[in-house]
Amino acid sequence: MTTQARTLGVGYLILPTAVVQAACSGVGGLDRFLSQDEKATRRRYRNVADSQDYAASHVLLRLLAAHQLGLDPLAAPALNITRRCPGCGSADHGRTILPEMSLSLSRSHGMVMAAVGPASASVGADVERVPSGLFDGFDNYVLEPRATAVMDEADVPSRMRQWVAKEAVLKAAGLGLSVPPSAVSLVSGEDRSDAHRAVCPIQPLVHGLDVYPVPVTSTYVAAVSARGCGLPGVRGVSEVLPPPPDLRRLSRPLP
Repeated sequence: MTTQARTLGVGYLILPTAVVQAACSGVGGLDRFLSQDEKATRRRYRNVADSQDYAASHVLLRLLAAHQLGLDPLAAPALNITRRCPGCGSADHGRTILPEMSLSLSRSHGMVMAAVGPASASVGADVERVPSGLFDGFDNYVLEPRATAVMDEADVPSRMRQWVAKEAVLKAAGLGLSVPPSAVSLVSGEDRSDAHRAVCPIQPLVHGLDVYPVPVTSTYVAAVSARGCGLPGVRGVSEVLPPPPDLRRLSRPLP
């Protein structure tokens, strides 16, 4: 399928897995929107909740990309979404891409997220549920010493906001956790007090990326990273998800 992205900037959507699942139930279910490879990967999950989260995140990404391209949601399964690592060139991992577009997805315990933008944006997204406590060594792995020094030891949400921001940046760079998050510093941006810019001189793919916290429910934190595109915009649920079968019939032209 030939694609040409509309000029919509960087957009994202965060939804409970159950909402994506319900929206797809009347048009064939989640599998209706997955590629053959994605279906095969989904079947390898032994935990039902993990399988549903995996499927819902990939479905949401495809639906959001279709919306960006001005396509019907039912065209989403045919989109030629692939991966490419900018470091080694592998197609088995790295940044999620579609011709002329940059894509990213994330999932965490019943919540899924997708973000899309033009190829030049280098989009990265991450959503995480805020846990009751953090693993041993979290600060050493995720935070640079300056951030550790100013944070309350009991402030788990602030630490998780650092985590999602840095993971979004590393996803945008296409490197993932091959670069330790503690190697990335976040400095306040000039345009918004809650926006940050990644500082990582040793890794030019990371250095200079912008990252923005985005709203989600009180028990989750999320962020979107992009290069030079400004604040990402949340997309409308009714615009992205497939309409119920009765509305789809009403939208068809009369014979």
